Amino acid sequence: MAKHNIDNILDKGIELFRLNGYHNTGIRDILKACNMPKGSFYHSFESKEDFVVKAIARFEEVIGKEFEKNLSNESLSYYNRIRNHFKIHIKWYTEKDFKVGCLLGNLSTEVAGTIDPVSNAISGVYDRWSRGLASFIKKGQEEGEITSDIEALHLANYLFDSFNGALGRMKVERSKTPLDQFLNINLMFIKTKEKV
Repeated sequence: MAKHNIDNILDKGIELFRLNGYHNTGIRDILKACNMPKGSFYHSFESKEDFVVKAIARFEEVIGKEFEKNLSNESLSYYNRIRNHFKIHIKWYTEKDFKVGCLLGNLSTEVAGTIDPVSNAISGVYDRWSRGLASFIKKGQEEGEITSDIEALHLANYLFDSFNGALGRMKVERSKTPLDQFLNINLMFIKTKEKV
């Protein structure tokens, strides 16, 4: 597909799903946004579900690179790298006027449990991201910056789940407040008491 780069099509689909959700984004919307004929779409994707699974993989790739970049800033402590990562995302959501949600969060509430390939793809990403963050949290625990009272993987799951909850509330309230509360309260829970 020379004229229509697959990554660009997936990126446009991700944008639409983040803004409008799964059920309010049809193949026709994707075709229109990409200015491409239906035949070109079906040459690369078997169905809408196949497109979504590939969009999830693309989302994981893009956000994963951001995640690695944000956490590799050695001028910051482990705790502050995690905090900075979430601050960067909060800034992005604020710039989008609180109208855009997380692709995985949107899809989770709309179709997870009803479309197995999509559910499995989301679950896989959550698992890989949680394990990646957990290994980083573990380093912070070893340095005494992050509490060791709770297992690193549980803390990683807690942070991702809390952030997704805050994103949902952000969209409903069209407000940064839930994200600020996540940053200032939830992240404080993982910090060691002597470092507070």
